[in-house]
Amino acid sequence: MAIRISPHIAGIVPYSPGKPIEEVERELGITGSIKLASNENPRGPSPKALAVLSEAAKTVNRYPDGGGYYLRDALAERWKVAPDQIILGNGSDEVITLLTKAFLEPGDEAVMADPSFVIYKIDVTAVHAKPVLVALKNHRHDLPTMAKAVTTKTRLAFICNPNNPTGTYVTAAEVTAFMQAIPPDVIVVFDEAYYEYVTAADYPDTMALLKAGRNVVLLRTFSKIYEGRAGRPRG
Repeated sequence: MAIRISPHIAGIVPYSPGKPIEEVERELGITGSIKLASNENPRGPSPKALAVLSEAAKTVNRYPDGGGYYLRDALAERWKVAPDQIILGNGSDEVITLLTKAFLEPGDEAVMADPSFVIYKIDVTAVHAKPVLVALKNHRHDLPTMAKAVTTKTRLAFICNPNNPTGTYVTAAEVTAFMQAIPPDVIVVFDEAYYEYVTAADYPDTMALLKAGRNVVLLRTFSKIYEGRAGRPRG
C-alpha cells in the first residue's frame, strides 16, 4: 500500500551545504584545498574555546544543562535584557524552526526576501504555511514591497540583515518605515548572523526595537566572528 506524503513536505528541496574538505580532496585527488563555501573560519577555533571544551570533556558522561543557564545569564547581562528573553539553539537554524512551529499554522503566511537564507522558506513550508517571496531590488531587501505583501494571514516577516547570500544591508530609516507600515501583531525576525561585521553608521539598532516592546526576534550567532582568533565583536 502506497504511503501518501504531504505535498508541502514532498515539494521541499533539501538544503545543500558545502561539501567537507576531505570529500572534495578525495573526489578531485588534491590536497591543501581552502574551503570558502560555508562561511567558516579557516584559522581554526579560538584557543579560549578549545580550553573550555577540554575542561567540559570531563563531564560528557552527564546530560548538560539544556537551558544554558550560565550562558543565558551572561548574554542577558551583556545586552541588558531579561534572561527569559533569550533562547539558545543549535545555530540560528534551530531557532528559526522553533519560531515557525510556535507561531505558524496551516494557511498562515510568512514574508521574506528572495533570494535570502533558504531555511526560512523550508521551515515555513514544513509547517504547512505559505512563504511569500519578495524579490530583492538592486540586491537588497525591498522593504516597502515586503510591507505591502503583508496580509491578515501574515504572522512572521524575515529580514536577513546583512543578507545571505548578497551581503547587502537595509538601513535604520528603512527598518523604521517598515515597522511603521506593518501591523504590530506581525513578528519581525531580524536575522543578524553577520551583525559583528557591519561598520555602516546607518545600520539599524534592532535591540532598541526589542527593548521598546515591539514584536521582534533578533538572531545572533557564535558561528561567525566569535569562532576566530582575530574576531573583535561590536557592542
